[in-house]
Amino acid sequence: VRGENGLGIAEELDCIRDIDLLVGTFGKALGSMGAYLLCSRTVREYLINTMRPLIFSTALPPAQIAWTKFLFERLPSFTDERHRLAVTSHLLSEALKGKGGEISASHIIPFIIGENEDCIQTSLYLQRKGFYCLPVRPPTIPKGTARIRFSLTADITEEEIRFMINEL
Repeated sequence: VRGENGLGIAEELDCIRDIDLLVGTFGKALGSMGAYLLCSRTVREYLINTMRPLIFSTALPPAQIAWTKFLFERLPSFTDERHRLAVTSHLLSEALKGKGGEISASHIIPFIIGENEDCIQTSLYLQRKGFYCLPVRPPTIPKGTARIRFSLTADITEEEIRFMINEL
């Protein structure tokens, strides 16, 4: 969801060439599973020969690899989606300033509510309004900082974000 071609913050900051070990995941943004590591041939060979979890882990199913490859090759073409996501994320983050939204500069935006019950009720209210948002509570986060963690997608519209902001 970040960078001109979707290659992340390292691309956005134009520092990919300065990074010795670049790790990326295929989970959230690509809706898949697995990860990659870009590194030198020497590091690659070392890891292959010494990294027991790599050697003894179960390989991903071929269909999963094909899906990931299919999406990864299309990353550069998702420019409009990345722009739309940046716009809606900024709208929500600005609306939540002073409530936890300023913590994030991404499409994952916390809305810190405080007490567990208030957070649960707010989450349920938003769900009834059509927004799938779940409460995040201790022990995942410190006591008294219960929150809803909005994880926006490129499919949400500005109109929907504005409606949700009004409901909050």
